[in-house]
Formats: sequence, structure tokens, C-alpha cells
Amino acid sequence: MIFFDLDDTLMDFKHAEQLAVKALYDQFSDSIDQSCDEFYENWCRIGLFHYERYLRGELTFEQQQAERMIELLSAVDTGINRDTAMSYFQIYLKHFEDNWLLFDDVIPCLESLKGRRLGMITNGDSVQQRQKLQRLGISDSFEIVVVSGDIGVSKPNPEIFLHACKLAYANPEDCYFIGDNLEADVLACEKINMNGIWLNRKNDEREHRRTIRSLMELKTCMESEFGDAAPSSIPFGRRSS
Repeated sequence: MIFFDLDDTLMDFKHAEQLAVKALYDQFSDSIDQSCDEFYENWCRIGLFHYERYLRGELTFEQQQAERMIELLSAVDTGINRDTAMSYFQIYLKHFEDNWLLFDDVIPCLESLKGRRLGMITNGDSVQQRQKLQRLGISDSFEIVVVSGDIGVSKPNPEIFLHACKLAYANPEDCYFIGDNLEADVLACEKINMNGIWLNRKNDEREHRRTIRSLMELKTCMESEFGDAAPSSIPFGRRSS
């Protein structure tokens, strides 16, 4: 079974986020005493803090949206409350969704793996993550989709990988996980003996024994390391024992 991460592995999350934050900045630029780049840096810092609170179960998905907007724009709108924060967030969300795109190597990679059992393990809100798959036109490629919002466990907790393997009726050592985050994706899945493959799109200087720079290298990477054992060719609908 071959599992993929979604954001910044298949979908260019960062590109969509940057364009959406710029649209939000343009809305308030006359009142913001910082450059667009500084505004984006603050967005990322504040957003990460509250998103991690969501992943820990401290906030709902909607609450983390409101909290990040309140913190980000409190200097611009001193009377900002949860309702106005969510209305501001809708400005960002529209532009974010309008700019969802796959990386260029995704469709050729999925085409090369036709007939293989494919799955998805992703952090986030269940509705939004599945909406991405539908809008990007790749939902039918995946037999199993595991979203942290469904089960209350998020990467890098190894339990989310174990849950996915159980759904696939597959042993972790017979599964592969491809993700862009070395710690949360690759090293985390390896804690249950899954075969992690690091998609290092950003040319990070760190090293891992299984690293690819593009999804076009994936099939060759698996074949060179695992030979005939990689990957499983059990078609959808059948299960390994």
C-alpha cells in the first residue's frame, strides 16, 4: 500500500496560501504598518501556533481560523470579534480555494502507479481535505483517505499511520508513505516500521536514506530499494491477509 501526504506533497499549499494572504493584505493595506512580506511572515507564525492548538484538540477548526485572524488584525480593527474575524477569514478562504493546484509531477506519478493500492494520510479538517481532493480531480485515485480531523489523532503521532494500515488490512512494513515533512511525515511513520520516503521539494540540506526531489523519481526509488516487493499490486477492493 502506498500512502501520500496531501498539502505541499500533492497540492501546492504554500503557493495558494501566499496568494490568498496577499489578497487579504490588499484589503487592509492602507491600515497595515508593515510590508506584504512581513504580513505573510506574521500570518505563518500566528497560523502555525493556532493550527497546532487545533491539532492538539484545544480548538475546533473554525475556532483556530477566528483566533488567528483576531491576533493578526487586532491592530487594524480594534473592535474585532469572532464574527468579524470569520468574515475576514472568508476573504482569505475564497482566494485560497481559488488557487488550489496540483504540482506538475502529481498526475504523471499517479498514472504510473495505476493498478497499485493508493491511500492518503493528511492532517486537517475532514471536509476541507476531501474537498481539495474533489476539486483537484484526484479523489478517485485513493482507496483509503485518513484525515486527522476524522479520528482525533494527527501526524506526527504514529497512531494515525497505524490506523491507516489497519484500514488497509496491511502490515506497516509492507506500506510506504511519501511526504514533504521529514519529521512529521517520514520519521514519524518509520516509528511503526512503515517505509518513509521524503519528498524534498525545497532542496533541504538534511539527509535521509530515501529521498526524492520529485514524484517522478518515486517509482524508481521504490524499485531500486525494494525490488519486486515494491509496491504492492493488489487491486482496489481486495485486501492482503
